[in-house]
Amino acid sequence: MSVRTALLQDVCEINPRAPKNLNDETPVSFLPMSAVSEDGYVAFEEARTYGEVKKGYTYFERGDVLIAKITPCFENGKAASTATIQNKLGFGSTEFHVLRPSHDLDPKYAFYLLWSDRFRTIGEKGMTGSAGQKRVPADLLRRLEIPLPHLDEQKRIAAILDKADQLRQKRRHAMALLDSLTQSIFLEMFGDLVDKAKQSSSSLTVADVGRVQLGRQRAPKYQTGKFTRPYIRVANVYEDRIDLSDVLSMDFDDRDFRDYKLESGDILLNEGQSTELVGRPAMWRNEIQNCCFQNTLVRFQSDRTALLPEFALSVFLHYFRTGEFAKISSKTSSVAHLGASRFSRMPFPLPSIAEQSRFVERALRAREIKATSARGDADALFASLQHRAFSGQL
Repeated sequence: MSVRTALLQDVCEINPRAPKNLNDETPVSFLPMSAVSEDGYVAFEEARTYGEVKKGYTYFERGDVLIAKITPCFENGKAASTATIQNKLGFGSTEFHVLRPSHDLDPKYAFYLLWSDRFRTIGEKGMTGSAGQKRVPADLLRRLEIPLPHLDEQKRIAAILDKADQLRQKRRHAMALLDSLTQSIFLEMFGDLVDKAKQSSSSLTVADVGRVQLGRQRAPKYQTGKFTRPYIRVANVYEDRIDLSDVLSMDFDDRDFRDYKLESGDILLNEGQSTELVGRPAMWRNEIQNCCFQNTLVRFQSDRTALLPEFALSVFLHYFRTGEFAKISSKTSSVAHLGASRFSRMPFPLPSIAEQSRFVERALRAREIKATSARGDADALFASLQHRAFSGQL
């Protein structure tokens, strides 16, 4: 049986403007991009930051859906439901689209639909602007055709996805505890060494212990299909994990392939991202053969005679989690850039190979526990349910 559809503009108000008669004393919230996680959750301590009433600006009400409209935040799935925001209305970052569902569209159903990989793929293809400042235009949202079952059916689907998402979040919380264990081991063994490296003007730098390289630019001239190879971009690199659910391809001739081919043990860091995510690192473990990387990423290859890749990853994870990468980044209106040269000059603590090996052994035990957990099953279950829900199979 076919599923009824509708244009989003017919069931949503898109980017509504605050009325000019809004009371200046009205309590409002301001929601920056950094307050929204890639799981669609709002950091309440940031969301409760009070802002001023901005008459005539795009605003949201409790229950609206926010969609990131810039790359790379859009590619990473930044979207949020404002159902739990403290104040009844607020103003979001200018990098969000605001969608206000009508009485025909359940807000939670709308959130899960617009947070899905399916919508993200449509949005990425419809982006406009330059490579570094691409945006999802409001007109693409207006023309978007969405599945629109009966309201009761929408609520049923949203309830099922809620339960699956709760399970996934519990698994992720368990993974976060394992990550904090590894970080605690790192600080226990090397905290003093890290502090000394940051304070000393004569300490080794990142460039002293390995090779730093920016990836290859994506451009129309590399889309001829003559030397097509897969490549990894910022949307694939998460904190200590590589997501291969959406891998793109472009041309890399023999010379470029030699320069940009990923090797097992390479560490990839987000070069251009929102401020709180810039420098987010993960290790490439040869998940795909003959794969390259884009210039939205910086690659670090350790000098393995003195530095184990797993130890280097732990240093970069520590810098990322403590905001060191954010501190050195340069910022435009919407994107922060790590900068290969700035990254190269960062101090790097270097214990002996024997000490590194002892740490890596302990860290790998924690990683093995993490690998045998059910997180992957929970993510796969949610993705499967989401796909079935919006294709009329749930």
